[in-house]
Formats: sequence, structure tokens, C-alpha cells
Amino acid sequence: MRSSVGIQVLGDDVVFLVQDSSLSREERIKQFLAEDPSLSALLAVIHFEWTVRRAIIALGISPNVVVRTKLKSCHGLNRYKDVWRDEVFTKVQLRLPEVVKNWDGLARAFRLRHRLVHGATSCGTEYATERVHWAIDATNDVRTICIANGINLDVRLPIRRCT
Repeated sequence: MRSSVGIQVLGDDVVFLVQDSSLSREERIKQFLAEDPSLSALLAVIHFEWTVRRAIIALGISPNVVVRTKLKSCHGLNRYKDVWRDEVFTKVQLRLPEVVKNWDGLARAFRLRHRLVHGATSCGTEYATERVHWAIDATNDVRTICIANGINLDVRLPIRRCT
């Protein structure tokens, strides 16, 4: 059985399968820019969140179950930054805003996502494009630090158990 995450959009399914590579997700996100820039912006930030959560689990110092518990109450960029500091910093010696080269741009992408989710705005292709690229670039920055530490986020994560 294949696991998937799906979003229903105007009768068409936008589905990302768990086994999809990060690069294939990013290509699909970019394809939406012309026809549905708001959806593209939402998906780009969701993709970043999925990636940073997996990175924290993979690079964290605590057992996976402990890290997953911390992530259950983790929402928003500042909380990701805090959990990264607690779990990953001692291992990689970089804070999340140091890993993500354009932290300001990522924060702007998150603000757009927040406004879209709460129905406070919509956006056109031009406005969304920068934010989509900022979120995807941030995702690549996180993936790069993982690769430098021997972690491939596109495969099953290593398991650290309680001792």
C-alpha cells in the first residue's frame, strides 16, 4: 500500500507520495505557479515544513519518539528554530537561520502561507514566485546540511531508540 498526502483542488488531485523525491515535489510545486500561484505558495511552505521536520528527526540527539513528541506541538518558523536549537545544533554547530541562507525570504513565504490559510489574502503569480523559490531554496539548504551529515531525507530515516 502506498502512503500519500493529498490536497483536493477544483476536482483535480494534487498528490505527493511519501516515496516521491524532493526534487520531483519541487518541480510539481513550480508547475502550479502559472495556474494557481496561491496553491504553489502553500505547497512550497508545506514542503519546507515536511523537510525540516524530517531533518530534525534525522539529525536530532534525542530518540526519534522524543523528537516526534516535540514536533507535535511545533508550528511556525520560530518553533522550528527552537526545536532545531535543542535537537540539532550540538551536532551540526549551525542554527536553523544559519542553515537557511535567506531566512528573511523564508519568513516572508511563511507569512504569505499564514494569510492564505486564514483567507486574509490571495496572490498573483509574480508575488508568489519569489516566495515559492525562497521556500524551495530554504528546503534545499536544509537538505544540503543533511547530506553533509550523511542523511538522505528521501529515504527511511535512521532510528534512535530510548536506552
